[in-house]
Amino acid sequence: MQNDKDSNPDHVQSILRSFSLLALPWLSFQRDMLAIVKKGIEDTSHVKPVQKLTLLELHALMMILDPSRKWRSPFDADLEKRVEDTYKETFPKLVSGSIQFIEAQEAILKRLSDALNTVKDGHKDESHSK
Repeated sequence: MQNDKDSNPDHVQSILRSFSLLALPWLSFQRDMLAIVKKGIEDTSHVKPVQKLTLLELHALMMILDPSRKWRSPFDADLEKRVEDTYKETFPKLVSGSIQFIEAQEAILKRLSDALNTVKDGHKDESHSK
């Protein structure tokens, strides 16, 4: 059997309002963080350092896995150029996809925040009308 308190519409509304009050600051924080990440992705000045780090990490990994240079000798001559070309080709696609993903998250967060604000504000309107 259900408890009368649990089936009371005012009690349910109170729980929803409490949830909204807890969730709204978190959603706002998440929206702010997405904006920071998006701005960081759009700033293309980070490309060269990341590209250099990638190349250095690749060379270090190859030195560990193939210290005798048996496997990497055929690739060493133009490996760096090919990695650089591949990176230049794929980075814009990665940026574009990341920005679209962030924009989709921002749209979802906006709708969720709007819905929670409606729940929160709807309770105030009902209490003032009584």
